[in-house]
Amino acid sequence: MRRGYRLAYVTAVLLVALSGAHGIVQFRAVSVPLVVLSVGGLTVLVATSGRFTRSSTLDATQIGAFLSIIGVLCYGTAGAYALRSGFDGVTTIVDAVYFTIVTASTVGYGDVHASTEAARLFAISLVVLGPATLAATVGSLFGPALDTHLARTGREATARLDSDAAAAGHGSETGAEIVVLGSDETIAPIVDALASGASVAVVTSEECSRHSNGVDVLIGDPTAHGTLERAGLDTCDAVLVGTAALRDADAVIAAARSHTDAKIVALTGGGELESTERTGADVVVDPETVLIEATVDELFGTNGGAGQSSVSAASHSG
Repeated sequence: MRRGYRLAYVTAVLLVALSGAHGIVQFRAVSVPLVVLSVGGLTVLVATSGRFTRSSTLDATQIGAFLSIIGVLCYGTAGAYALRSGFDGVTTIVDAVYFTIVTASTVGYGDVHASTEAARLFAISLVVLGPATLAATVGSLFGPALDTHLARTGREATARLDSDAAAAGHGSETGAEIVVLGSDETIAPIVDALASGASVAVVTSEECSRHSNGVDVLIGDPTAHGTLERAGLDTCDAVLVGTAALRDADAVIAAARSHTDAKIVALTGGGELESTERTGADVVVDPETVLIEATVDELFGTNGGAGQSSVSAASHSG
């Protein structure tokens, strides 16, 4: 929830609502604090719903893992209920679901056990399938996040070493990795300037007119998971979005935000500022505004230092 995922928000609402319903069903004095806290939690979640705008993009492996869990749950519930005469403690669908979850999660309270050979064989199959499915699901969900964290830690260590080397006069590049989504004649000079001190990958749906030799250009859909993965969005240090070169800039920024926690800078026009900020860009830069303010400062006699300060402030405020 800290990262603003909509799926986490919906899950939190369901869990808090379930907690409150549990307290109401018990209908006991000790359940009153639980109900009050649940109502307060739901109120806070509803009031802050606007903060949770990031979509949760799942790849084919993660979707398959979720489907496998659902399949094991259905298999265990249907089998336990069909063989309920062979189990001591299984008489209803709820009992079958309880037995499936307890067995598949390897908790094994022992209050439900098989009393016939067929039931024992079924319980063995559930013991084999359940933990294996859970392990595969956990690996598919948390593996990419762990890889991203380790890769970022490695980049930070490398960047620190490069910085120390540069300070000692052994190099000048920052070692940063920047991904540019959308490119045209306007943004090309910015990309070339970035390439002089960082590793730059450009993702564009059309052929670029020109870029320096140090720029890696990828032709593809800037909202597609595969394209963003090939560009290294999961491990990059920053993302530059050239909204003028994109048909649906909001969708591109949202896709980028769902793949990385790195800083996202959107280079846009004044009419798109509110939209891009709402979508999830960390900084929105309007080149026209920066140019106008810098020019006015110079014409009114502002010294060079003040002019540069004005440009910097405008870049961070949009």
